[in-house]
Amino acid sequence: MLVEDAQYNPQKTVAAVKKLIEKEQVFCLYNVIGTSPAEAVRPLLAESEIPLIAPATQSGTMSDMSRPAAEYIFHTDTGYDIQSGILIDYAKGMDENAVIGVIYQDDDYGENVIKGVEESEAEMGITVQKESFQRGATDFAGQVMNMMKGGCTHVIIAGIVKEPIIIMKTAEAMGYTPQFMGISPTMDHRVSLAAGAAGEGFISANFAQLWNSDYDVPKLYRELCERADVPEAMMGMYHYYGFSTAIVLVEGLKRAGKNPTRKKLIRGMETFKNWDGAGTQPLTYNRNDHAGAESVILVQISDGVQTTITDWLK
Repeated sequence: MLVEDAQYNPQKTVAAVKKLIEKEQVFCLYNVIGTSPAEAVRPLLAESEIPLIAPATQSGTMSDMSRPAAEYIFHTDTGYDIQSGILIDYAKGMDENAVIGVIYQDDDYGENVIKGVEESEAEMGITVQKESFQRGATDFAGQVMNMMKGGCTHVIIAGIVKEPIIIMKTAEAMGYTPQFMGISPTMDHRVSLAAGAAGEGFISANFAQLWNSDYDVPKLYRELCERADVPEAMMGMYHYYGFSTAIVLVEGLKRAGKNPTRKKLIRGMETFKNWDGAGTQPLTYNRNDHAGAESVILVQISDGVQTTITDWLK
């Protein structure tokens, strides 16, 4: 496997993918990281007719079969739009009078989150307060203050790892204590480690079984990490994500047969039906649906430790 570091940058991602396709002549692509970077390579996929397995983004746009190159993309994760709806439903289940807000990254990632939020607003007849931020931001005092002024009792964070940490610590300093919730990129265990007391009770969506749980695939992950002397600090959900999605890729290659071609890989992927061999929710693909999944489990920080609090939710 050849690896290129595109630094979560769409332009660098396009250059890296062109290199892999044209110079290295790779068989397929795997795990392009980030919503905007993955969206940026669609023209290259269409031009080269090359499959992209498990793009590393939970954006629902990746499984939208009406978009260019959709026939070459196999998504493994529930879309941010669906996750938003699940979290809003859960918040209303916790408190029917919940006043909900969302702090979101102002890019393709956040756009897909807001799509789901707006669908929930229309369906439930509610209004969700929305505050955006630019990727790389480190000051969230304005967004948090606006949530507090708006009387939000439940705040959904659509960021990565550092954003929920800073937001919850900022709220703590202001004496503001809503129920914080997060879209799946926020669920890394480093959030609980770095947020400390401010992160207690934080609920986040998760795309897979917890990496330190007793299920078979997480146990295999930890065994292989130990065998390979992987530093403990590296282990966690982001690291495990690479492991579990790579299992999906390997299964697809197996189904492509002894003499695989790109078309055979695509057809092989389209034979997945409730396949649960990757430590995620069961995956299903067919010629008209490359979404793979539509559910998440929710995890909550309790006494500084992440604990699964639901089964798979749709």
